[in-house]
Amino acid sequence: MDELRFEALEEKMAYLELTNAQLEDEIFRQQQEIDALTKAHRNMVQLIETLQDSASEQNLIGASGNTNTEKPPHY
Repeated sequence: MDELRFEALEEKMAYLELTNAQLEDEIFRQQQEIDALTKAHRNMVQLIETLQDSASEQNLIGASGNTNTEKPPHY
């Protein structure tokens, strides 16, 4: 009887160890994905800031009398 209980406990322990290893692998995978998404987010923020700066510069050029950005008279 004790031997059966011991075997049942060993099986449960083996199952728990396997589940724990799978969870560790999943957490590692998720952390890699979070890192990649964080890097992509930083790049997008940088790109948006660059585009905003470029748009601001173009607005300043247009406001200073440069007619290259104005619509032709037929519009």
